[in-house]
Amino acid sequence: MPQDAYTLRYLCEELNLIFSGGKINRIVQPNNDEIVLTVYTGKRTEKLLLSVNPAAPRMGIIHEEKESPLTAPNFCMLMRKHLLSATIDQISLVGFDRIVRIDLTASAEFVDAVKKTLYVELMGRYSNIILTENGKILGGNRGINMFDNGVRPLIVGHPYVFPPVQDKKLPDDKGLVEYFSAFNGSDLPSYVCKGIQGIATSTALDMVDAFFDNGGKISGQNFAQTFYAHLNNYLYSTDKKPCVLMQENTVKDVMVKPYKNVNGELKFFDYLYQAEEFYYTERDRLKRFIAKKERLTSIVNTAIKKTKKRLTAISAKERDAQGAEDNRIKGELLLSNIYRIKNGESKVVLDNYYNGEQVSIDLDERLSISKNAEQYYKKYNKQKRTLTALKPQRDQAESELNYLTSVFDELTLAESIEELSLVQNELVAEGLVKEQKNATRKKVVETFGREYVVEGFRVKCGRNNAENDKLTFTAKPNDLWLHAKDYHSTHAVIYAEGKKVPDSVLKMVAEITAYYSKGREGGKTEIVYTEKKNVKKPSKSKLGFVTYDNFKSLSVLPEKHVEFLING
Repeated sequence: MPQDAYTLRYLCEELNLIFSGGKINRIVQPNNDEIVLTVYTGKRTEKLLLSVNPAAPRMGIIHEEKESPLTAPNFCMLMRKHLLSATIDQISLVGFDRIVRIDLTASAEFVDAVKKTLYVELMGRYSNIILTENGKILGGNRGINMFDNGVRPLIVGHPYVFPPVQDKKLPDDKGLVEYFSAFNGSDLPSYVCKGIQGIATSTALDMVDAFFDNGGKISGQNFAQTFYAHLNNYLYSTDKKPCVLMQENTVKDVMVKPYKNVNGELKFFDYLYQAEEFYYTERDRLKRFIAKKERLTSIVNTAIKKTKKRLTAISAKERDAQGAEDNRIKGELLLSNIYRIKNGESKVVLDNYYNGEQVSIDLDERLSISKNAEQYYKKYNKQKRTLTALKPQRDQAESELNYLTSVFDELTLAESIEELSLVQNELVAEGLVKEQKNATRKKVVETFGREYVVEGFRVKCGRNNAENDKLTFTAKPNDLWLHAKDYHSTHAVIYAEGKKVPDSVLKMVAEITAYYSKGREGGKTEIVYTEKKNVKKPSKSKLGFVTYDNFKSLSVLPEKHVEFLING
């Protein structure tokens, strides 16, 4: 649901209760669209985010740490100059529009405290943050010293003017009774949005549904008056039940209360600002996940194409060199029949005593028979050297292709940005991705693999090729090792600790292995298992590549089994 005035009214009430009387002690501008105010509320410190990102303008409390650029933008410096140590007096909604007003008292050393107002306009691509004093503009996040949309002046030193309301009325305007009297009965939600400020389509739909659920009717003389009363009861009600709509474990919407015509699971919160923080955090994480996955997949796909092209070139050279044995035989036959062949001939047909067939041999008329034979031997030796040189090149290219395919499968199976980061680290180590030397590094608690406890047995599964290798070759000889047959998959280890692993444990770990394999796309997957002592890593082989013997297998359906997960 967009940040319409209906939602913002509840949000402003909550934020005002938290921040009113709070003192601003830090201001950062992480990017062009965001300002973060760190405020001491008297009980604790909270961070207030003001975001005018055109795709998702919003304001609310955040708990993640936003990185500040080394050089603060001009607007950030202006905000620091005027608002550091300022007290927030009130946060309120302007009328019933998508404009939030933050009234502040700025302290000064030698003069009386000065009143300032910060306007946060949350209006899609026209969103803006504007700082004013005595009604005049001091500066803005964007669009200052210009005419906004060609209508209102946004110029430093000039009076701040609200955006035009497009002849829409406030919800409590009595003139709406006459407005609804003119309704022709075609599309009431659209009619509501057209005539009233700050109402999103989804809110209008739910409002109209509630009207009909309560016995309301469009026909009749009292419709306009009845609907006007319902409209105000709905919009100014104190009844709220903040929630986030989830579909397939993905956030889809955030609402003041559950709207009637929504499908999916609802996750409820005590406060709207908590619901919004969860919604936007998860949505931003998903966007970062998708962007990172697409970037890494593109890099790996490019590398796969280059490797396939190299293999095609190697195959072409191998085909050209396949006639090496024929050239050796031709040279030998020429020497064997040197006294029977006249010089100056362009072609000769001789009996091939290896197979009893006749073979036609082209000759260079300018060369003697012995020189022609020598030329064939030269071709033979060159082709033989070429084939010898191409074999390690083919082996290397095929190994590289198998490895890149496994990395591509890792990216396909990745379900979190943390898993993508592990793959990225692997690609950095392989030289396929450049390490960002100047990137800010956050201190994080490093974890290794996914760890489970299944019926008392400790189990670990690698999340990428590097972890697969480390996991496999740090296990003890009698630990049980599992892998999907014929597919790239996680390497799973059941730590036996001298005990026999029950079939039930083996089955459940096999299901986890199948889930984290390329085979999960096709349903039932064959999983091989053996003791770790039967697993070997060939010399100079790529990350994640192993060989194994003395194995058994079982076919299972993929299952994530998060109930056994304790880490990762």
